[in-house]
Amino acid sequence: MKKYLLVLLGLFVLTTTTYSQELTEKEKARQEKEARKQAKENAKKEAKLKKAAKKDAKIADLRADYEEFLAEWEPIEANIGIAEVDTFFIHTNELFALLQRVEENTAFIEMVPEPYFDEEMGVTDTIWNAKNKNTNEPIAKNDALKVYSIATLNLTEAAARGVSLTAESVSALASLTSDPLKALTIGKKVKQATKAIKMSVNVIPLIQRNIKENTEKLKYKKANEGQEVKEE
Repeated sequence: MKKYLLVLLGLFVLTTTTYSQELTEKEKARQEKEARKQAKENAKKEAKLKKAAKKDAKIADLRADYEEFLAEWEPIEANIGIAEVDTFFIHTNELFALLQRVEENTAFIEMVPEPYFDEEMGVTDTIWNAKNKNTNEPIAKNDALKVYSIATLNLTEAAARGVSLTAESVSALASLTSDPLKALTIGKKVKQATKAIKMSVNVIPLIQRNIKENTEKLKYKKANEGQEVKEE
């Protein structure tokens, strides 16, 4: 009987040990699977951050090129004697004059955050003030909103003009094919202008987005101030 009990005990210990090993192996496999999953997610996040950083750098370079181009741009002489080319240059001059005006009217505005305590909500929030980055003088919110409103209309017009000019450049280049000398000299100017137009078309949405964000910040401040006046 004693021997029988020892055998049963041995079987129990063996079974328990085997079961525990199986649990350990399963837990180890689960942990390894979880680790692989986490590593994969981390790799995706890192790749996403790198992609975003690369995109931001590309946008910054594009904006810098655009601002440098506008600062140096001068109207193109539009008396070539070929209707399609002269029309293209005239419309190109109008586009860049419009974009220069937008840049001059908006580039000096800087948004400055100002924290404040919202007593009603019991939290710290932020309002935004506009100031002249050249003089550090404050700009009345209504004045800044008016500037942004006009700029928004101008940029909408500029975007439409940019699309039309891309098509006009094709006609301008086609009209030069009969004169090899003009195709070489004037054609180069047309291609350079077309390149600048395409760059501008890509930058315009970025400017529009920035203006929209700043407008929302100013209107948020305006809404809070209106509420405070009403409560008083």
